[in-house]
Amino acid sequence: MDKKGCVLIIGAGRSGRGMLGELFDRDGWQLIFADNDTQLVEGLRKQNYYTVQMTDLSTNENQERRIENFKVLDTVNDYDEYIDAIINADYVATALKPDAFKQVAKDLAAAVARLADLKLNKKVLVTLGANYVGLYQTFDTLIRKALDTELIPVYEASMCLIMSIVNRKNLLPDTAHKTEDQYRIIGDNKPVLRVEDLPVLREKAELPAFFRLEKNLDLAMVYKIWTGNLVQCSMAFVALKDGIEYTNEAAHHPKASLYAYYAAVEGYNGVAAEYHLPPRSDEEAKKTVTIFRNEEFQDSLHRIAREPIRKFGRNDRFLGPAFCCIKHGIVPYYITKCLAYGFFYYNEHDPQSVELRRRIENEGIEQVIQSCCSLHLEAEYDAIIYQLILNAYYEILGKNPLDE
Repeated sequence: MDKKGCVLIIGAGRSGRGMLGELFDRDGWQLIFADNDTQLVEGLRKQNYYTVQMTDLSTNENQERRIENFKVLDTVNDYDEYIDAIINADYVATALKPDAFKQVAKDLAAAVARLADLKLNKKVLVTLGANYVGLYQTFDTLIRKALDTELIPVYEASMCLIMSIVNRKNLLPDTAHKTEDQYRIIGDNKPVLRVEDLPVLREKAELPAFFRLEKNLDLAMVYKIWTGNLVQCSMAFVALKDGIEYTNEAAHHPKASLYAYYAAVEGYNGVAAEYHLPPRSDEEAKKTVTIFRNEEFQDSLHRIAREPIRKFGRNDRFLGPAFCCIKHGIVPYYITKCLAYGFFYYNEHDPQSVELRRRIENEGIEQVIQSCCSLHLEAEYDAIIYQLILNAYYEILGKNPLDE
């Protein structure tokens, strides 16, 4: 079967393979993956296929797909070919973590410079996918910083950054679900990629059938992270403190589920007040937690809690909605309590978790809260949030200073 065109997927991890790769392959596009993990690149090249198991969360029905006949590029060792692929692909789609933003922005800037050198009149379409509020503005700023001044007009004319929401829940298989496929992904079956509705896409002769064009995806990203990811991470931090390790167990755990539910209520109310969203029903609020009770789709809480310092960021899943709450007269009691549980999270295989414990021991919790959360105590809202987190931390710690 003839391919509709070619897509370069930057980031061959869970979301890159399990959502972007599966959707583009199903729709008849030639796949090229690009990643800086040499071991992953070489492994995918050698195996030359991977499988995706997709579960319908409403029916628990499973579907299996095999993805094959793709190309894989090492973004370091195959750099020139990689930059050429950015230029020549019909679409570039990204599935990234924040620590990759700067380098990928430099790579996109290098593609702009190459377009200028070759005097090519081409529009490079890049869908940005990452769990990050302010994604478009961040990438646009980074690319402009990486370019010489005379190349800015070339960038504006030849490259279009497009917001997208990559939101399948993709996991690596646990021991019970492992097969001979070393790169297997287990996830849900969301059938669409939510993409910013821009004129340049409506003008395309060949638009991927699974693109769902929407307006104002910046707000959709705020909603996803500050109300959705807030719930998952709240439940994870609380449950892990009590030795629970999987989402379906945490969603039944009395304390973890309750705290996550109330954090969800606070978070949504704060975000709704800030962005003029409609009220949410009690059933909708409860579903943010009960959806994780599906035993067919258990996720590791260590995966959700990983890189805790990043999750404490001022613009991330806890503090983003907490600041919205404070601004609109809502006390983010459960949001900050769940965040405080994160300071107790420890996993020897997670470098940020190890660093966090070391810093608490060496610097003290007061200083660590301020630095990890980028809180400035001279600012009123910052000081309130700091006190809420600190008080919750001491309550969880459970030590009575009167007994010392």
